[in-house]
Amino acid sequence: MNLILHIIKKDILRLRWALLIWTASYLALLLQPQRRLGANTVWDYLLFTAGLMVVVVGIGVVADIIQADHPTRDDAHWRTLPMSSRRVVTAKLLLLGSLFVGLPLVTVWLGNCLSERPAMRELSEYGMLALVLANFVLSLAAAAACTRTVVHCLMLWLGLSLGTMALAGVLSRFAQVLSPHALFRMPLDKVQVITTLSILVGLAVILNQYLRRKLGTSVVLYLFGAVGVACAGVFWGYFYLYQG
Repeated sequence: MNLILHIIKKDILRLRWALLIWTASYLALLLQPQRRLGANTVWDYLLFTAGLMVVVVGIGVVADIIQADHPTRDDAHWRTLPMSSRRVVTAKLLLLGSLFVGLPLVTVWLGNCLSERPAMRELSEYGMLALVLANFVLSLAAAAACTRTVVHCLMLWLGLSLGTMALAGVLSRFAQVLSPHALFRMPLDKVQVITTLSILVGLAVILNQYLRRKLGTSVVLYLFGAVGVACAGVFWGYFYLYQG
């Protein structure tokens, strides 16, 4: 456990300035005051910049946390040290989960506790937020584990996302056409299934890259995930509407 904490501490110290910028930008968005929309004030531009920094710096930090101790490169520094790949991947997942899933959940919960009109009241709402955040982080981290630079990571991540959307478009030609009213009746179960499947695929790719170092297996997992998410997005709910 001490070695895992050492890896986490090393990454935090190495990325301290990027994490400071990301945290400050995130808090600026979270604590923004009530204002009139469309005012085009200086504060609006600052908030836009803060949102941009949250996305850009966040992507860079997630990719760098994985690629700094690359799972498959033979010249990775961590392979010359007395540490197992299991401890390395455990440290990486704990750090990513704490920063980009745990921290937002805690801050949103505190904000709701202090607000007279909380945005979230039910535990299921926090669970959905956790699924969405974990889906984003793990899918991006999986792409980073299969590439060597942040640019290549982003290209792979966007390519897989667009490819899945394109596949869903092709499959939709064979699906029953539903009216807007029927689509509105669909529960959030479909979103939960899609995000959960994407999380499992991302986690499987990361573990495969660190523990087995089989890129071919990761490709198969990606294809399975793309087909599964596309099918769930297109066909889920069509028969649900006629049950009961």
